[in-house]
Amino acid sequence: MPVDESLTGRVAIVTGGGSGIGQAITVELANAGVNCVIAGSREAELDETLHCTDDAPGTVVAVPTDVSTYHERQKLVASALANFGGLDILVNNVGVTSSPRLDHSPEVWRRVFATQVAATFFLAQAAIPALRKSSQARIVNIGAVYEFLGAGSRSDGDASPEGAAGDGGPTGGVAYSATKAAILQLTRELSNAIGSWGITVNSVSPGMIPVGALPSAKETHRRVSEMTPLGRLGRPSEIASVVRFIAGGGSSYMTGSEIRVDGGWAA
Repeated sequence: MPVDESLTGRVAIVTGGGSGIGQAITVELANAGVNCVIAGSREAELDETLHCTDDAPGTVVAVPTDVSTYHERQKLVASALANFGGLDILVNNVGVTSSPRLDHSPEVWRRVFATQVAATFFLAQAAIPALRKSSQARIVNIGAVYEFLGAGSRSDGDASPEGAAGDGGPTGGVAYSATKAAILQLTRELSNAIGSWGITVNSVSPGMIPVGALPSAKETHRRVSEMTPLGRLGRPSEIASVVRFIAGGGSSYMTGSEIRVDGGWAA
């Protein structure tokens, strides 16, 4: 039987859809005919994504959302059902940065884990009843190469939001990296738990891709590019195209997998 590669008419939720990689994923999916509900905490950024998809065949609806809270997650899934009558794809992309030192406060630690780990699991939990009704259900979790590399191991200094090491200890996004490792394991666990329902769960691990939330200096760009086998930084669109593949019919026998899109950085 031929594989249905078309995404036209499918319905997706994309968290963190207002900027960076999330915006690129939304544009990619909408241009493939997917109707998208995008979540984010900043309405101005969500509006920018809506503007970027004005001419796309897929319809995009913005829902300002704090994915770390139960009621907001329920509202997000309900919006997909109310606007488009179902749900086929969940992209857990939202993320927050944190101090790159060892001086995390308990409040910062909890916020990062609530936004990037707890929200990934509990939004999947909220979406699964609707996804079970889809003939092509997909969950895509966006991780990072720091799932398996120390964040300060190769890009210290001004690559980190807080700059060089100081009294707080060496640079390195401890909470951020820990959450990304947790997302990788969560992807494996979910894929085993719900595979029998026909829902695939995979993760994409971006490499060095400058986005608005992670600004860095030109010198950092040069240094990191030199350390990357492909000799350059990545683009959000290069993550989005991989997400589009996973969302389509061609990935139907792939679940529990982690795809690195990092220019060879981890190699």
